[in-house]
Amino acid sequence: MLYSLCQDTFVRQIGQYGYIYSQLTKHDRTYSESGRVFLKALSRKPQTLETLLEKITQKFDGVSESELKTDLIDFLQSLEKDRYIVSGENEHELDIKEPHFTYAENPKTAIYNYMQNPDDAIKYADTSEVLLAEYLERPHIHGCQIETTSCCNERCLHCYIPHEFKMEILPYNIIENVLVQLSEMGTLNLTLTGGEVLSHPDIVKILRKARELDFSISILSNLTLLTPELIKAIKEANPSLIQTSLYSTVATEHDHITQIKGSFAKTTAAIDTLIAENIPVQISCIVMKSNFRSYKNVLKYAQERKCKAQTDFIMMARYDFSTENLAERLDLDETEELIRDIMAYDKEYIELTDTLVKEKSREKEANEAMCGVGRDNLCIAASGVVYPCSGWQGMALGNVKEQPVKDIWERSPKMLELRSITKGSIPKCMDCEDKQFCAACLARNFNESDGDYLKVSPHFCKVAKINRKIVEEVKK
Repeated sequence: MLYSLCQDTFVRQIGQYGYIYSQLTKHDRTYSESGRVFLKALSRKPQTLETLLEKITQKFDGVSESELKTDLIDFLQSLEKDRYIVSGENEHELDIKEPHFTYAENPKTAIYNYMQNPDDAIKYADTSEVLLAEYLERPHIHGCQIETTSCCNERCLHCYIPHEFKMEILPYNIIENVLVQLSEMGTLNLTLTGGEVLSHPDIVKILRKARELDFSISILSNLTLLTPELIKAIKEANPSLIQTSLYSTVATEHDHITQIKGSFAKTTAAIDTLIAENIPVQISCIVMKSNFRSYKNVLKYAQERKCKAQTDFIMMARYDFSTENLAERLDLDETEELIRDIMAYDKEYIELTDTLVKEKSREKEANEAMCGVGRDNLCIAASGVVYPCSGWQGMALGNVKEQPVKDIWERSPKMLELRSITKGSIPKCMDCEDKQFCAACLARNFNESDGDYLKVSPHFCKVAKINRKIVEEVKK
């Protein structure tokens, strides 16, 4: 019998844990002890049970081969059940059994993100809790967003990047070097964006290099520049998803927001082309004044095409502290109406607030990290400057044109400063009765408070209060 990792499965070593993730099912597992060793032996190259057993036997002293074989078979069967691996008598059978993303079906698989019986030979744990604790103690770049170019062919009204700064292209040789460094550091998720990412002159080479280095790739694009050549390159890169923005199903509304006539027609045509090619598309619809009365049609549009869709109404100021784009931000009455609409259709919204109300001591909460900034993710801009995240481009941590990524991640004074920030760093939030209904964000604070990331904008406090009022009403 042959065994191989699925093309959508990725394995990493994260500190003391073995980690496996499927970009197809979006499930993951974290293993310690023997499971970590078993995981490391797997590859996309088909291997026999005997080869795998030979790899792991030398790692265990005092354990019989028959006992290891039994445990290994149980381990492999468990992974195959959840579509992390495939098995077969020959490579042709493996190819037939290989799962693929398709709009024709939505594969249902069991979720195994819980702790097994401690006496089990193979253990895997709740991934979010395990990785959160791991990254607090040993920060690790789980995901990195690279702005390949700041050049963009659209001029969206709400964009947090000042339009006059959209002029740079990060050279391919720098991007390639960064990708190699990230691979060596064990980074899993790679997000390629812009500006408009498809406008980069070497985007095909970038995609091929990213696939060669085995990242789980996401692409953020307005899709207006999609060509047959790019579709071919994207398919070969096997991305986790391509996220695009669609602001309205009314062409004039969408084009008004992008400020480019004809952008609606190009984006929607590209979405249909990608769907026909079975490339996963996720539609993002930022809700603002210009599309407040029509955004639900975008969600319906996505549902009809079996695409994932998401909405967001928490806009942020530009990173040069200018706030002209916030003219599009919903006022509080509009925000309340929107949240009521969301809760009418999204039951998970209320369940999420329930998970945030878990009892915990004030001391424990005060020591928790505000977010993943400086702990599990990073953003590299088209200038080569490294930032805490894509929206926080007013705080430079270093430059990949001058320093290795590892040095910036481990030694940047600003990075170390960010890692010292905890929920207790903002006493106002700690004492707020609405805190479980608020997604506190250091980047938003920074952009709206002239660089003071510990000063909370009153707008978000008011939104949290509205959120709480509505949730409590719905629960009653």
